[in-house]
Amino acid sequence: MIIPPGGEVYLGEEGLDIRYAVPYPYTSIAYFPAGSSPGRDQPLDIIQVNQGRFSIIPDLFYDRTGAWYQWDQVRGFPGQVAFIVRNPRISLKVMDRNTMGDRSFGTVTRGTPLVIQVETNLAGITRRPDFSNNDGPVKILVKTPEGGTLAGVMTPGGGQYSFASFIPTGELGYAPPVESGGWDTGWSGYKSGLYKIEPGFSVNRMEDNLRSYHGGHTLRGTEVTLGTERTGLHLTRETVVRGDPFGVTITGSPGLPYIVWVEGGSRTGQSGEQPPMIISYQEGVRQDNPGGPYIVGSYRPYGKSNAVRDLVHQNPFGGVYYYAEIMPDRTGKRTIEFRTTQETGDKRYTFHVEGPAGSANPKSDTMQVQVVKGSVSLSAGGGSYSIGDEIRLRGTNTGSCETYLFITGPNLPSAGGRLDAPRRQVTDGDPGSFTIASGDCETWEYRLYTGELGIDTGTYTIYAVSAPRDRYHLERTSWQAIPVTLKRPFISVSGRRMTVAQGDELTITGNSGGRTDAGVAVWIFGRNYFWYDTVQAEHGGRFTYDLPGPVTRNMAPGEYSVIIQHPMTNGEFDIWPDRSHEMVLGTSPWYGAPVFRVAGPGALQGPAAAGALISALQSQFIDDTYTEYSIFIQNPKITIWPDSLNATTGATVSLAGTTNLAPGSRLLIEVTDERFGPAPKGGTGEWYGYSGTTTVYPGATGGQEFAFTIPAGTLQEGDYQVLIQAVSSPVTASGVLQVSEPVIITPSPALTMNITPTEVLPATKQVPGTMPIETGAPPLTKEIHEQATKSANLSPGDEVMPVLASVAREPSVVLGFGILLGLCVAGLIAALAAWIKAKKREETEIEKDERDDSAKESG
Repeated sequence: MIIPPGGEVYLGEEGLDIRYAVPYPYTSIAYFPAGSSPGRDQPLDIIQVNQGRFSIIPDLFYDRTGAWYQWDQVRGFPGQVAFIVRNPRISLKVMDRNTMGDRSFGTVTRGTPLVIQVETNLAGITRRPDFSNNDGPVKILVKTPEGGTLAGVMTPGGGQYSFASFIPTGELGYAPPVESGGWDTGWSGYKSGLYKIEPGFSVNRMEDNLRSYHGGHTLRGTEVTLGTERTGLHLTRETVVRGDPFGVTITGSPGLPYIVWVEGGSRTGQSGEQPPMIISYQEGVRQDNPGGPYIVGSYRPYGKSNAVRDLVHQNPFGGVYYYAEIMPDRTGKRTIEFRTTQETGDKRYTFHVEGPAGSANPKSDTMQVQVVKGSVSLSAGGGSYSIGDEIRLRGTNTGSCETYLFITGPNLPSAGGRLDAPRRQVTDGDPGSFTIASGDCETWEYRLYTGELGIDTGTYTIYAVSAPRDRYHLERTSWQAIPVTLKRPFISVSGRRMTVAQGDELTITGNSGGRTDAGVAVWIFGRNYFWYDTVQAEHGGRFTYDLPGPVTRNMAPGEYSVIIQHPMTNGEFDIWPDRSHEMVLGTSPWYGAPVFRVAGPGALQGPAAAGALISALQSQFIDDTYTEYSIFIQNPKITIWPDSLNATTGATVSLAGTTNLAPGSRLLIEVTDERFGPAPKGGTGEWYGYSGTTTVYPGATGGQEFAFTIPAGTLQEGDYQVLIQAVSSPVTASGVLQVSEPVIITPSPALTMNITPTEVLPATKQVPGTMPIETGAPPLTKEIHEQATKSANLSPGDEVMPVLASVAREPSVVLGFGILLGLCVAGLIAALAAWIKAKKREETEIEKDERDDSAKESG
């Protein structure tokens, strides 16, 4: 196609004849950036051209749109504008031919005449010298619901319109033309459904060249749904919790009015029985004023004798919010919002839609929605609290976005009092008289500070209600109640008496109830001693206070009074020491009034100071509470059990004892051979020893114990010095560990005797008048049994030696004599071993003395 000088060309075009646009002697074209002056400024780009066949390649010209100038390569000077490069653009819309309303992406009733609005900048192609109507640059295709493609549409009266005949003459055009009557969507060949309308480029292979190019051009299609003349309703949900909004979608012909109304509830429309209401000032919604005139309400539904306003309730606001005129948008739909409140009855309601209003045969539809009473949940995490505690109330509320709280209990208003001011009675129906919890229309939370309520201990009931209703008007709303018990704050410690060694850490643990923003205070009084500090309580009231070892090391042994102070409901200490810890101050009779002195002239000491503090805390003008107990500081000590200082070689040595050091204290133990010292000339210099650490642990009798084990075979026979020293304390203990050889008992030689078997009788003894009793001894022979029986009948002075002689020959007697003899031999051996050990010790001492004398002489 021939491009005239200054003509328009488009990205993607090819085979253009630019001989007239770029005449000889110009052989190139030049591009100047915006704001520059051709002929004075240098061009941004220069392209040598083929005048007979030129293409607007998208990748070269996508950022060079606008005017391109003729360029003289010899003189380096521009001529006139050769042509203007543009990004091609086509955008489609579907318009109602009668109203020229936009129906793109909407629904229209079959039979509605439509036209396709074409917005494009391709009209420049039609102004070329060789343009033909067969070269229409715009392509329009309509895809039917069944998958077919239409290149044209039917017009009223049975005519046809081909989209290929559309020739753009400007930026805006219509296909079919408006004067043709438009697209006859009521033709029998068109079925109801979705029609997609797509544009395309149909000149100089623009579409092919731009297919892989994603920028610099616009192709925007549209779609429309041909529907039947019907009216429908659709609810966002069929069950609605009272207090929640919901939507109703009306389907109909675009731009035509439809009437919507709701029936149900009581005829009076009184509180608690009202139907859902239409929210005012919604787009596409027309409503009557409460005071009239009732234009919308005068509509009479098809087949009914009464107007719409007579079918709905008259209260409140004259019933005008129970009906409305709805205008569907260009898609044929309109969603309107209804609201429910605590005044809405929990029952089923019927929604009606009819239209178009004023038509001879309107369509209608109905649908029902169930409004249910919402629920309220309430939890506090516990049922018993100390006054001053924070109670964290939380729950859900599906009945409304506001949760109303009140409390009942001893000497409080019977209808309920405000939760944050229990003695102020709530008023039924007045939201401002209730305590309102914060939330998000689903969950809520409220923090109740019991120390600020001004009520006494006891059991109370807390109510959470979805509407401002007092205790006597809860039947028409959602609510839940929980009991809460308030008790006085308290303070307690884990132990009442403690024994602590100097240098050990003292740990005070306990529990507190109530408000402890300031923590708890620790007072310690002793002879010429005063200590004060505070500690924060953990969540749940538990507290732990550690008095470090360096502090207890400087505390003299003796008894000390410990007083733990609780700030009670106001969360502040009413008794405290000054900064220099010389004077104790209080809040009565004025803030900062002196109570007693703990340092300097006239100071109270030990028990007297503790008693003065207790008297001050017991004053009726002081609300703090306290607990007291005593601790005893002792000199640290370590005791070694004597039995653990005796051991034998080849066996494990266990050193053990008791201490008053705290469990967990570390002990250093050194075991040194008493022979340790300079080795004599020519001596072996061998000695033995062992060292290590151990940890103090709680003993079985309530004290503390320690144990230290030396492996078997580590120490040889001899005496060893034992030194035990605390790692964190100067206390020590010592002793002598004696290690000796074990005593070996050699059994006596076995005695061999020849015994002639005889008749054996069971060994029994019998008390006259009783049954025989087994003795467990070896059975006697018959002979011995007879002799023993005879001897039992002998009178004094009779001969018994023959009987004893015969008895002595029995095996059991012989065995007894053997055991006795073995014991005697063992005793002799033990005595001999002890004598040998003493002899060796004596010789060792003599050698030591000789070495000492030799050392002195050599010195």
